[in-house]
Amino acid sequence: MMFLITITVCVGLGLAQIAEPCDKDACQLPNCRCFSDPDIPGGLTAAETPQIVTISMDYTLNSEYEPLYDQIFVVNNPNGCKITGTFYIQDLNTNYALVKSYHDKKFEIGVSSIDGTLPTTSTEWIELMKSVKDKITTAPVDEKEIYGYRAPQLSPGGDDMFIGLADQALLYDSSCGTAEYASQTTLKWPFTYDYDYGSFTCNGGQAVSLKFPGRWQVLIPELDFNDQKCATPQSCTNIMTKKDAFDILYNNFVKHYDGNRAPYTVVVDPVWMKTDFKLEGLIQFVEYIRAAFDDVWVVTQIQALQWVQNPTPIANLTDFEPWKCT
Repeated sequence: MMFLITITVCVGLGLAQIAEPCDKDACQLPNCRCFSDPDIPGGLTAAETPQIVTISMDYTLNSEYEPLYDQIFVVNNPNGCKITGTFYIQDLNTNYALVKSYHDKKFEIGVSSIDGTLPTTSTEWIELMKSVKDKITTAPVDEKEIYGYRAPQLSPGGDDMFIGLADQALLYDSSCGTAEYASQTTLKWPFTYDYDYGSFTCNGGQAVSLKFPGRWQVLIPELDFNDQKCATPQSCTNIMTKKDAFDILYNNFVKHYDGNRAPYTVVVDPVWMKTDFKLEGLIQFVEYIRAAFDDVWVVTQIQALQWVQNPTPIANLTDFEPWKCT
């Protein structure tokens, strides 16, 4: 059974429309969710809701980083399936045999960039996404299994970028770092761009102003550690020990777990991971949250979105099809 339902729309500059106030009666899961909706999907309580953790890897995927990544993904989810994560591929220096290998192990493969540079027009965004997507499909990875996008430098390109997402039939973006929705009381679940999203902006890049029906946003809440705020662990300069590396990840995890259980996105930069004590702290964090909490699931970003589209209480997750091993 396939739970994920997508809507492919042709959004050109002449067809794009200004977003209107969200109509909750019309904006219904699985294809639409209001930005303004403060509730857990499905009307579930926090106690009924799994704490989803996604580990997302940026930039190049090659043999230099493979043994480091393999140390992270060694424990199981509550249903006995091995945990996995999402790779956003930069074409430059990527080994596509490894892309295929990780995809075969149930990791998600998403699109990022050609060489880390940012496009400036909608045409350039389309060309970037198509180029990297085409490379991934030659791995081979089925084009229908490429769902997500992350802009280089976590610098989203606003309407032009979303025109690219729509043109390339990508379902969601995960490029938007946010300070506004980063506290325990303000964390926000993924939403779509079918309707109005107010004055919402990302920490960097350009804001979206038009409507893009069926396109999802998976926010990256800003991290807070020892009076320093940063978009990712890599950009926090006060991580000096293994304990620091564990604490920045765990302390920000707790905001989600004790809050509204919105998915917790961990962004892993391979350069950060190459420092031994930082990798050790990340491994300790992953192993601890799986050992200490029976309601925490470490899944790919598309699996997290599949749960949002089809909210399922913790008690029924063993039978939740998108999270099964096969």
